[in-house]
Amino acid sequence: MAEKEAIEEAQRKLRSEFLQVLRSRRPSQVPLTVELAKPVATPLFQDAPPSIKEIEIMESCPKSDVENLEDLLEEENLYLNVEEGEQGRLPLLILQLKESDKQRKRPAVVFLHRSYSNKESMRPLLKAYASRGYIAISVDSRYHGERATSATTYLDVWDLIKLADYLTHREDIDPSRIGISGESFGGMHAWFAAVADTRYAVVVPLIGVQGFRWAIDNDKWQARVNSIKPLFEVARDDLGKDVIDKEVVEKVWDRIAPGLASQFDSPYSIPTIAPRPLLILGGAEDRRCPVAGLEIPRSMASQAYGEFQCLDNLKNLEFGTG
Repeated sequence: MAEKEAIEEAQRKLRSEFLQVLRSRRPSQVPLTVELAKPVATPLFQDAPPSIKEIEIMESCPKSDVENLEDLLEEENLYLNVEEGEQGRLPLLILQLKESDKQRKRPAVVFLHRSYSNKESMRPLLKAYASRGYIAISVDSRYHGERATSATTYLDVWDLIKLADYLTHREDIDPSRIGISGESFGGMHAWFAAVADTRYAVVVPLIGVQGFRWAIDNDKWQARVNSIKPLFEVARDDLGKDVIDKEVVEKVWDRIAPGLASQFDSPYSIPTIAPRPLLILGGAEDRRCPVAGLEIPRSMASQAYGEFQCLDNLKNLEFGTG
């Protein structure tokens, strides 16, 4: 019991510190408001659009056998105003089955896209989960999709905290059954959103969880850096360096999210998700999220879930090659 109480206190402390960092980076706050939006006819990909094979993989997500599914889907396109500034408008895409019982509250799941992609790329997953009775949501991360103003990227889970504010007040959503998942950069967002906000009741980061400090110390940072290289090239130039090295990497991680490679890194933040169900999916040969860098986070998470007597709520699966 004493160990469990110590873990709960550590969770509260880390969550409080993380929220304090998030709030310190906010411009002036505005009331959360909702605007109607139009469907995006030509979604913006800042990198190469998905290949035919990638589209086929997304489309293969199992659906319930619903006759005339397309006709039964209800689509919402919205903007949430979460703060002042050009990046303060959060675009949402929501799919669900048309419901005759308007009083019934349904589970919801949020899907987050990878770097340089957009919410529309998640449509096959939204459709599949809508067919199973979920309200399925995707958003454009900052500087992506409808919010793209440059080829950059930015880890900021504040949008997802405000999204939880919105979702938990919708009359058609069960606020106790909101899950979150994401791919790569979206997986990082899902991970940290669950750390910051316990309203995300189930968490499934896909090739997104890594040990940032481990990668720096073990010279395994190159693959992740190359996936968002423009940020690091700017930092390299600002520091007057000829090449991207460990110092540049640390500076960029600290700029994207202070504490990312220290107090909020995976060994300390992943255990704060306990006892909520957590499935970490990764590629056995994924160089961006090396498996070896997850040994300590797994061990510490297992200890936390064990103290809550719910080890079955923690799963880690590795598949194929990354």
